[in-house]
Amino acid sequence: MAGRLAGKVAIITGASRGLGQYCAVAYAKEGAKVAVAARTEQESDPRLPGTIHDTARMVDAAGGEGFPVVCNVADMTSVEEMVAKVLARFGRIDILMNNAGVQAPGGISTVQPRHWELEFRVNVNGSFYCARGVLPAMLEQKSGNIINISSVAARADSGSHYGATKRAVEAMTIGLADELRDKGITVNCLKPDGAITTPGFRFARGGQVDPEVEADFPKPDSYVEAAVLLALQTPATCTGGVFYDGEAVARFADEATKARLKAG
Repeated sequence: MAGRLAGKVAIITGASRGLGQYCAVAYAKEGAKVAVAARTEQESDPRLPGTIHDTARMVDAAGGEGFPVVCNVADMTSVEEMVAKVLARFGRIDILMNNAGVQAPGGISTVQPRHWELEFRVNVNGSFYCARGVLPAMLEQKSGNIINISSVAARADSGSHYGATKRAVEAMTIGLADELRDKGITVNCLKPDGAITTPGFRFARGGQVDPEVEADFPKPDSYVEAAVLLALQTPATCTGGVFYDGEAVARFADEATKARLKAG
């Protein structure tokens, strides 16, 4: 039986590990071809396992077609080269997930200025560059779906330098969706309901998390289902939305899927 994303070509940035990798595999299970766009070609630290080639192999094993592409999202030239390679390989781009991100240590009053700038270059400029990079192909197709990734850190009742970048991403999502809704292109924003343990999450906490503590964190199932559901939206069904994964599942999933995720 054909998957929900059969025939679709997706680019997922920052997909060498973590949530990007989880979503790449989920998209593959639904029949998508997935360009795995990230900087990591070789593993340099065992505490941060995963490369673009590892994820591409996982995509293949899950029933999709993986394409590893080196890309620095903070560099527009690198983004343009990545997009050109994807188009040369697959001929189209249906989905872009702007997953690549970085989070620096410290508070607003203590963060190093170079780290502040890095966060904005990767989290905000990177999402902007990638969106602009795929837009010519999507506009020519008169269809496309862009999913930006935010965080609970962007919520209105808290503030941080990382949260500032994610609030900017949410504002960009809403504005871009409004500009593109009559051109067949959908733009939404997804963020996890809570912390999901990933290699990056563990690395930021010294390389490990207490197993009893980790057991209380949500599994990625709801998040990756939400990522699939948002990839299915059109300007007619939903654009310009900012969703926690549970909100997206509640709004777009069928009852059987909701029951499965609740049971899990």
